[in-house]
Amino acid sequence: MMYATGKAMWANVSVPNTRFEPHKYMVTILTDEDTASDLEAAGLKQSTDRAGNAKYDEPAFMFSKTAIRKKDGVANKAPKLIDSDGNPLDCLIGNGSNITVKVRPYSTAYGTFGELVAVKVNELVDYDDGGDLDNEEF
Repeated sequence: MMYATGKAMWANVSVPNTRFEPHKYMVTILTDEDTASDLEAAGLKQSTDRAGNAKYDEPAFMFSKTAIRKKDGVANKAPKLIDSDGNPLDCLIGNGSNITVKVRPYSTAYGTFGELVAVKVNELVDYDDGGDLDNEEF
């Protein structure tokens, strides 16, 4: 198991992202250079855009876990989500929240990846879904 602390981006921890197949629990974490070096030493690669350029100014890594097992169609449990005191948490995590992720590295023919096992929210930034634009005054 490996741990990384940093800022959360695009977190889907309690509820999987269903926008694309396969549906996944996922989070991108922005880290410092030392943490990035440790993750890269384990074979994990930083997140890049399609052209191979860094997506963020800080080192970024995306970790995920499929919602449904491919081999038998059984639902996977969501990654464990806890607060800074270790208490269970059930909330949406806003971009910029300070989190610590627990990941299990695994390798396939396509490379080494990190399965999202748990997320500890050290400082929560409230999730903002953009609000109700129909009722806003300009």
